[in-house]
Amino acid sequence: MAEKVVIGNAELWHGDCREVLPLLPPVDCVITDPPYVGLTGGMDRSACGGVGARQDGDSISLGDEWGADFSWCELAWRVARFGVIVFGPHKTIAETRAAFPAANVVALLTWQKRNSPPTGKNLPRWTSEFAWALAKAPGIKWDRFKETVFDIPGLPSGCMATERILDAAGRSVHPTQKPVALMRELVAVVDGPVADCFMGTGTTGVACAQMGRKFYGIERERRYFDIACERISRAQAQGTLLPPEEPRQPVQEGLL
Repeated sequence: MAEKVVIGNAELWHGDCREVLPLLPPVDCVITDPPYVGLTGGMDRSACGGVGARQDGDSISLGDEWGADFSWCELAWRVARFGVIVFGPHKTIAETRAAFPAANVVALLTWQKRNSPPTGKNLPRWTSEFAWALAKAPGIKWDRFKETVFDIPGLPSGCMATERILDAAGRSVHPTQKPVALMRELVAVVDGPVADCFMGTGTTGVACAQMGRKFYGIERERRYFDIACERISRAQAQGTLLPPEEPRQPVQEGLL
């Protein structure tokens, strides 16, 4: 049975997104980085690139051990009022798009991962990751994307987040953690609630907390869920990064 935790304006669910998504109210946008269909052994180095991505082969919520497929897409589409932003690897970028047949394609966004590690095989060093921006109805301010290539400076080797979560041995707890700065760029196009049905360690939720957006997050794996709760709780306590509103100047009204 799914478990719900409420932290400020964030509603976090520990459970399978295929069971939880029908329970959520409509949101402005679903922004998510799902398990990549077709990868074996959790996260596969040949498909992902980098040693760090290989450290999580026993994950139940990544790759084929989770039983990854596109069955969640229709449910996410129902919850989203205005659109979906969904990450996908270069190997299945066409299939990811096809999973949302009713969507109007706004853009194929690219995250430039300038510090990505070598693949360690006879393959190029992958320096990009993709996300479809898919519209359902008017309501998302897509023009807030000043460009469709996102370059987050200052990332460490391995191209993960500067705030990467490590275990006691110094290894990455989650192999595909995104930078908060990247997720803020995506969250910025909506003013209302956001859902992430593959929440992981809660980076989208942290971005929403910093930008004052209501957030619904779903994560199946307990260890990731607990980390997400802690990170989002801390972000909620720190408040938003939005600039304060300019004080309104008093105006003298003329007498009629």
